[in-house]
Amino acid sequence: MRGFSDSYKNWGRNAKVLVLTEPLWSIPMSWVFFYRPVFMRSLGITEVEIGLMMTLYSILQIFLPLFGGYLADRFGRKRVLILFDVVGWVSAMSLWLIARELWHMMLAIVFEALITVIYSVWECMLVEDTAPEYRASIFSTINLIYVIGGLLTPLAGLILMSYGVELGCRILFTIALTSLCVMFTVRQVFLRETEIGNLLLKERSDLSGFRGYRRAIGIVFKTRVIFLVFICTILGGFYYTILSTYNALYLTDSRGLGLSEGLASIVPASSSIVAILLLTTVLPKIRGDDSLLKVLVFGYILAALSVTTLITAPNGCLILAVAAGIMGGFYILVYPTIRTILVNRIDLVDERAKAKILSLSTTSSALANWLTPTLAGYAYAINPKIPFTVSVGILTVNAIIAFIIKTSMRD
Repeated sequence: MRGFSDSYKNWGRNAKVLVLTEPLWSIPMSWVFFYRPVFMRSLGITEVEIGLMMTLYSILQIFLPLFGGYLADRFGRKRVLILFDVVGWVSAMSLWLIARELWHMMLAIVFEALITVIYSVWECMLVEDTAPEYRASIFSTINLIYVIGGLLTPLAGLILMSYGVELGCRILFTIALTSLCVMFTVRQVFLRETEIGNLLLKERSDLSGFRGYRRAIGIVFKTRVIFLVFICTILGGFYYTILSTYNALYLTDSRGLGLSEGLASIVPASSSIVAILLLTTVLPKIRGDDSLLKVLVFGYILAALSVTTLITAPNGCLILAVAAGIMGGFYILVYPTIRTILVNRIDLVDERAKAKILSLSTTSSALANWLTPTLAGYAYAINPKIPFTVSVGILTVNAIIAFIIKTSMRD
């Protein structure tokens, strides 16, 4: 706690506001994301149709983040963040609340994709105005808040057990919508434009326009560490898509583990317990790039072992499912370490290009993975183990790339 307090004092104002309000998003939305595939299946939506919806999201995610980098530099980080956050999430959650037909859900996904415009903007506001040595603690705390939401997933499971899948999920959507509205109000009042954002607003240079992407692309390809981080992000997008879209289905599918909806919630809860321990005991002590990369490799390897355990567990085996969840909790190490490495390396080259390079990171991942949800949906329909088996290979490759990054940073 003393270490966290020391780091917190050195965060910028916006980092403090974003972190303190993040539970209003992460807790209810972790419930929504976990049970939403189950909700769609209860309304007669097939695994392939679910995959097609996520493919639509991925296609939109290819282009929309590029506008985020441009708009943030041209009109300011705060203004763009609040506008797209409110329009995207309020519209999407309202549609999920009333959704009964496939087109309702497709429209909700479109509004969710609209939010990808601000992915890079959110990260800029999170780390700008804070010294590089304290950024890992910011990302770690954000992840800690995320896993608390996962730890509380059994509460959502209890709601579904009490009211049924359809009504229970609509209650979850209502909770999320209410919580998000409170969050938007607080952020509008307390967030401030960052120093770099104000600088770009005053300069009105080519870097703040779309031509600035030429400079950003050049940085990505000329800076080996940034380029390798991009590859890890692209491959990680495949794993994240599989986990977020089909994990709950696999846990509750009779062809998978065949657990009840209530018992299935224990698996993400077990991951959350491990993640909390890691975020509060391991990551706060990590400072140098060498240590960050060791943690990154370890996170990829344990995640691969987690998926392997999941797909080899016999039907109905809760013990192995929980074991997989525990090992999967180590993947929490990946996000704060790889994002810290990326933003710090960008600052060493040109901090003004941060918004655009982060936008390119999101876009490149979406471009490479736009067909992943659909292909995974077809693969899942054939055999639920197939997409998870491929994920094991992806995680292994990322561990190898992390070793290469470590060597590159020493050179």
